[in-house]
Amino acid sequence: MKNTKTLSRLFLLTPVLVFLCVIGAGIYTRAVRSQKPQRDPGHFYQAAKVTAVPQVLSSIKGLQISQVTLINEGTPAAAVTIEVTNHRNEAVMALDFISGRNDYSGLRFDGFLEEDNTVVIIPPHALKTFTWGLSEIKEGQPISLAAAIFADGKEEGDKRFLNGIKVHRLHFQKNQREAKARNGGQH
Repeated sequence: MKNTKTLSRLFLLTPVLVFLCVIGAGIYTRAVRSQKPQRDPGHFYQAAKVTAVPQVLSSIKGLQISQVTLINEGTPAAAVTIEVTNHRNEAVMALDFISGRNDYSGLRFDGFLEEDNTVVIIPPHALKTFTWGLSEIKEGQPISLAAAIFADGKEEGDKRFLNGIKVHRLHFQKNQREAKARNGGQH
């Protein structure tokens, strides 16, 4: 009889103990997860507080960063101007500046965006100035001229950003064609 009482108590206590163990494991797991350092994706500059020019690099052969300056310093409209000199014999037709690594912001120019109206971004052996608002740039990350497409069809730079230029262009052109068709052939 005594063994029967002990076994029935054990059968009653076992589900309670299992339930408490599951709750304890859940609490422990949450505590461990909250202690893991979260990846900081970076944040954007507070434009009005910027007093130093961010680092700007070019990874494109023949495209030189000639000068970088701050404009509208001390205001929410503060921006960086980037002068790029094209030392090549080909015009630059598209380029992409980026700030950040995996989580990044970008400034893109694409002279092939409109199919019937191509635009040269930087002529051969010429200088062009680009302006980028500091509130759109990742703080603490260098700015990089990461990709460029030239008039002769050559492409240079990070494949991810070259692909981004082309995908955005195709999407834009598709939308333009659809809008034109809806408007009876008018832009």
